[in-house]
Amino acid sequence: MWELYRLAFNDIVSREGKTSPNLLPPLHGMLQTQYLISSYVIPPSTPVFGEEGQIDEDLLRFRTYHNQSYKHGNAIIEAIAGIEQERSPPDSPNHARVLVMLGDWRLWNGKNTAALEAYREAETELARTADAQAQTQQLFGEPVALPDIADMSLLPPEVEPNESAVTLAFGVTEYGRVQDVERLDNNEEDDTQAFRLMRQLRKITFRPRFEAGQPVETEKLVKAFQIQ
Repeated sequence: MWELYRLAFNDIVSREGKTSPNLLPPLHGMLQTQYLISSYVIPPSTPVFGEEGQIDEDLLRFRTYHNQSYKHGNAIIEAIAGIEQERSPPDSPNHARVLVMLGDWRLWNGKNTAALEAYREAETELARTADAQAQTQQLFGEPVALPDIADMSLLPPEVEPNESAVTLAFGVTEYGRVQDVERLDNNEEDDTQAFRLMRQLRKITFRPRFEAGQPVETEKLVKAFQIQ
């Protein structure tokens, strides 16, 4: 996946240059790939040698990708920012959205202080937009599960609470960590899947809610999920 997106990226650069807006789709694809690579856990006990004593080249190559993932993600977002700067007007929310993207990537990788810097820069950028309040509310009004990328959600689709949905209440700390997970529905038929969802939810990192430029704890979020 990474290599194919890189081929597409290099092909467009060779024909249209490094600031072509046509580079955005492969760049976003490359960022998705880095989320996948960084989230993959390689057990320390994984053998480097195969049964016949040969070196596992695929494993070594993937470990290299894994070790360089944070650096690659930063470079991809920097490239996206450069293109958006060329094509978007100064008061466009696109600049702030790229900074939020950077903050999310940093937070996903445990760089809390660096993530906070990016989020604050994003709020400063949003203040220059015509609908600053609405844009800020959309991005920072409530916790957002990471990765905040279409089709990459680690949670099932959210729905309105109903008899067949699993409804959970939980809090999110100012550092984006989930706490106090509680099940609110009584749908016993989905117990196994619901408990699995609760375990998954506890592992997810959230972009925290912000107030006056500061990340704050959010208590008792209530969300319903369709898991069937």
